[in-house]
Amino acid sequence: MRFVSFLIAIAVVLVAVPATAQTKAVTGNVVTLSAPDIARLGVRVAPVTPAIYTPRVHGYGVVLDLGALATADAGVATATAAARQSAADLARAQALFAQGGAVSKQSLDAAQKQATSDQTALLLAKRQEVVQFGPQLPWRSGDASVLAELTSGRAILVRATFPMDSIEAARPPEISVTHLGAKFEGARWTTKQIWAAPADPTIPGRAFFALVTGSNLQSGEHVQAYAPIGASVSGWLIPTDAMVLNDEKAWAYLQIAPGRFQRLQINPELTLPGGYFTAAPLARGRLAVVRGTGLLLAREIGPAMQLRY
Repeated sequence: MRFVSFLIAIAVVLVAVPATAQTKAVTGNVVTLSAPDIARLGVRVAPVTPAIYTPRVHGYGVVLDLGALATADAGVATATAAARQSAADLARAQALFAQGGAVSKQSLDAAQKQATSDQTALLLAKRQEVVQFGPQLPWRSGDASVLAELTSGRAILVRATFPMDSIEAARPPEISVTHLGAKFEGARWTTKQIWAAPADPTIPGRAFFALVTGSNLQSGEHVQAYAPIGASVSGWLIPTDAMVLNDEKAWAYLQIAPGRFQRLQINPELTLPGGYFTAAPLARGRLAVVRGTGLLLAREIGPAMQLRY
């Protein structure tokens, strides 16, 4: 288990905070094609549409085994019942002793000792629960529905850890989780029921518990976690098929006039459903090349360059 935690710790350190959406646009030279060349190369275009991107931080998490939660809750419940009973027994013994010795001093002392012992056991059970699940437990603050969802199996509890200092607020407004290796745009589940988790000495970073409903995540499964950071940014959505890779950079060709295409660098980490976000100042109605992009790149930089697209 410590080996798995060590691997997760390395992953958390290596995954940097996603690049800001305010990336500077880098453009290449303009490629000019005649109408016959456009037809021969099979160049097709699609609209670049307005979009909003919210910067997010990437972390990792694990779906907790609820057996530990059930044990902790049962321990608190049992200790609470015992403490209440012994407190009532002590109050009865004190009342009877005050009435002229209906109970002996020895019985009164035994009742006092039992009440003190049960109160100590209750305090210990609560502290153990806090050590495991944090001091801000919703079901200890009047929201019993959270515990009911967990114990009934309608919800799971994910412990998510994000890189140190990547989240400035006390807790993120929401956390989204996906299967390990899945894309953010794929199947993911978002929750706003979040509270701080105790620090894990094996994983550097800030940890949170997130209540997740309606997922197909399994107990013990490792997941990817995302949390929004910073303000949303307005920009444009470049279609997925517009991206071409060259020299370890991602590019797209925009049509700036009939038969004229200019290369624009994009950040492949700024993903949205259907494509990639850019904050570059583009004119409304701009078109992106979604077919024949690699051929345009070859025409611009020459066939000697090795292309990957």
